[in-house]
This record gives sequence, C-alpha cells and structure tokens, in this order.
Amino acid sequence: MTRRFLLSVLLTLLLAATTAWAVTVTLFQATLEGTSSVKVEWEVLNENGLTGFDLYRKGATDASFNRISAITPTGQRRYQYLDANLYRGPASTSSTNGGPYTYRLIVKAATGEQTYTTVLSQSPSAVQRSWGSIKSMFR
Repeated sequence: MTRRFLLSVLLTLLLAATTAWAVTVTLFQATLEGTSSVKVEWEVLNENGLTGFDLYRKGATDASFNRISAITPTGQRRYQYLDANLYRGPASTSSTNGGPYTYRLIVKAATGEQTYTTVLSQSPSAVQRSWGSIKSMFR
C-alpha cells in the first residue's frame, strides 16, 4: 500500500511539473489593419521552456500554409506581427487568391509543439485589395 501511495504522489507531482512548464496561448487573432495589411496578435500565459514561434498564412485557394515569419521569444508575453505582404512580395510570401485568410501559429517549446489556427474575421473587398496592390508598387 505504501508503494502504491508513493507512486501516486510521484505521478501527481510529475503531472503538475509538466503542466506548470507548458506554454499556454491565451489569445490568437487576426484583424484587418488599413486596406492591405493584417495584424496578427497572440499572447502567452507564461514562457517557461518557450523556444520560438512560427507564423504561417494560407489563402482560400492556396494548397498549403506558407511560413511568413519566425519569431524569437522576448519575454514580453504579448506578440504581434503586421502582415504587410498580403498582396505584394515574392510568391512564397504573398497571396493573390483572396480570402478568407487563415493564420497558423506553431508554438515551439521544450515540451513539444502546439498549433493554433485563426481565420481573418474581415475580408478585404476587391477595391481594397486593388488599392493595396497599387500602394505597394510605390513603397
């Protein structure tokens, strides 16, 4: 009986330690910023064991997600990325097929990877996309 009790206590402590070290994302969202950019924001509860973030984007007709950024943790717990290449840039990062756009965040930690997905709630109109493309030619 003592051996069983000790094993139970050990397993409980091990589970508690693993849970305490896990990175928890409390916010992940994408919002239209102006006419041609998307602001992607996320927040983590803690950064224990956090090694990095990979951010991906996929348009409606894209076959797969394309990585648009790799972010190194800075200890600030709240992060944001301005996706200004939605309608311009090299084919590997720009998307010309239109929305809806889906963003994927991969959180890399010592305990493994976690994946989160969000869809851009507003979709730019054809006029906004055209104006964004025209403006980007002169940047």
